[in-house]
Amino acid sequence: MGGDEGKSLDLEGQFGKMIFESILEEGVFRFDCSADDRNAAFPSISFQNPKVRDTPLANVDEIPTYIPTFECSLGQQIVNIEFPLNTSFYGTGEVSRQLERTGKRICTWNTDAWGYGSGTTSLYQSHPWVLAVLPNGEAFGVLADTTRCCELAFVVTSYPVVTFGPFASLTGFLVSLTSILNFLGFCRGTVFMPPMWSLGYHQCRWSYSAATFIC
Repeated sequence: MGGDEGKSLDLEGQFGKMIFESILEEGVFRFDCSADDRNAAFPSISFQNPKVRDTPLANVDEIPTYIPTFECSLGQQIVNIEFPLNTSFYGTGEVSRQLERTGKRICTWNTDAWGYGSGTTSLYQSHPWVLAVLPNGEAFGVLADTTRCCELAFVVTSYPVVTFGPFASLTGFLVSLTSILNFLGFCRGTVFMPPMWSLGYHQCRWSYSAATFIC
């Protein structure tokens, strides 16, 4: 965080709808618990240009489709966004088990997973964003702009929440997301389309004994 830890606010017992402002481009909103909370937020390291998160769009009166609510209790900030029934959820980085995260609780605090199994929820990369695929096929994204340990929409200190969409398709959401994020410094820009022959099932040699290797 470059030594800038921001200011600490006493939000204990507060709850309600989060305030919002349009940022970046059409369909993208920043949400905070209050104006004071917005001013005291930690600097962003998620965006390629950190200042864009703190710069509202001028002359934009767009209203978000989904407005999160928050509750601060026992030093924890809980953010809730209600989606329609049969919404599917993806994202959060590398964890074990199925790609779809619906019904799961994911801790975004990765660890060295030298002997992971079905009960190991945190592997080598933690990305605090969620892709929601709505029943009508639209895509909606949520980013918790924090480096702190959190569990889905749960974190120990206040942080901004940024939403994307809804878009007409998954492609629209991914184009919007990749155009403004640098994924915490791991990469910049977009990924090229791989050749068809490289797509398909892949097998990892982890846990195989030397006697079973086939060259």
